[in-house]
Amino acid sequence: MFPENKNRPGTVSKLKHNQPREFMKIIAMKKISLIILCFCLIILFPLLASANDVTLVPSLRISGEYDDNVFFNSTDEVDDYLTIISPGLTFDYATELLNLQSLIVVDFLRYFDETELDTENQRYDLNGRYQLASKWNIAGNFSYIKDTTLESELEETGIVHLREDRKRYNAGGGLSYQMTELTDLNFNYTHTVTRYDSEDNVDYDYDNFSLLCNRKLKNQLDVLTVRTNYSIFDSDEEKTNNYELLLGWFHKFSETLDLNASAGPRYTRQNFNDDREDEDSWGTTVDISLNKRGETRSATIGYSRRIWNNADGDLVETDRIYTRANQRIIGRLGVGFVAGLYFTSQEDDSDNDDTRYYILNPSLYYMLTENHSIELAYSYQNELEESRPKDLESERNRIWIAFHFNFPRNW
Repeated sequence: MFPENKNRPGTVSKLKHNQPREFMKIIAMKKISLIILCFCLIILFPLLASANDVTLVPSLRISGEYDDNVFFNSTDEVDDYLTIISPGLTFDYATELLNLQSLIVVDFLRYFDETELDTENQRYDLNGRYQLASKWNIAGNFSYIKDTTLESELEETGIVHLREDRKRYNAGGGLSYQMTELTDLNFNYTHTVTRYDSEDNVDYDYDNFSLLCNRKLKNQLDVLTVRTNYSIFDSDEEKTNNYELLLGWFHKFSETLDLNASAGPRYTRQNFNDDREDEDSWGTTVDISLNKRGETRSATIGYSRRIWNNADGDLVETDRIYTRANQRIIGRLGVGFVAGLYFTSQEDDSDNDDTRYYILNPSLYYMLTENHSIELAYSYQNELEESRPKDLESERNRIWIAFHFNFPRNW
């Protein structure tokens, strides 16, 4: 019933026997997660007890879906129906000095036929900001995502791999200083740990350091930015060092329309742990978005170019064009639309693994009440590798109906 592949979805790969340090890393990250969760609870209960500036929103999403290619394969396509039940909880707390935001969502996925794919996806987010002094602020964040490579990773990168479970831990912090009324300086650090269940995928750690200076112009409509980034990708196969210098511009056309853009050169150095010769490359990093907001509509269109190491451990560059829109048609009825187009190429100038991927996702929703809604949505995904003939491109159609329920509570 499964496509011919030794890493078929639904199986759990064992830890590599020759990687005891990987086992220790995973144990360490689980301990860190438990410590952070306990820390969150210690903070949360006194805040709830104060019963002043707390917003708590339990939620529930129930959906039924049809997927005509659950593995996103170009051949041996398998279709199935599934039910997804997603309880969630958001928490917000704000005072003059402290701001906390958190999110917990668990997705229970149950398939009608391919029961080996039954799983529970998880997402936990915690963000906080505290004003140390009149000009100093400190911030921190932690997140954990457990899903498959055909979900959040595909949305981030536009590269289709075999459907495998993925776990990602992310923790970071920042310090900002208000130098003058118009100028501020920010330092941020992020550490990311990504682990795959498949032995063929490359587990890695990622560290990013950034220094950012913002200068607001006197017209109060423009903000100029200078940013330097240094990042390290570290796996058992290689270590990649990346340096970027970005110039940014934020412009407010009106109260509802703004432009946010940044671009600059980057230099990348790859050091391999095998017999391959070390490589370096030059390129550009770009991120541009135009944003429109209103009472009954919102829209974003953007373009980005970035490099990263994929699940196979290869250094790739991705150009992404995307758009998101939401429009209230009449009364409680509205429509939404999400689309993305990705072009990905390897940094070694090989065309064999270049890919093109796009997704189209229209939706129709109706607000039953202020906090309850029903949604009908469709998604079409298409991916083609340059090394494959066009008739072997991967296609995937999904359609679902979902009920969303929010139960906000304020103190």
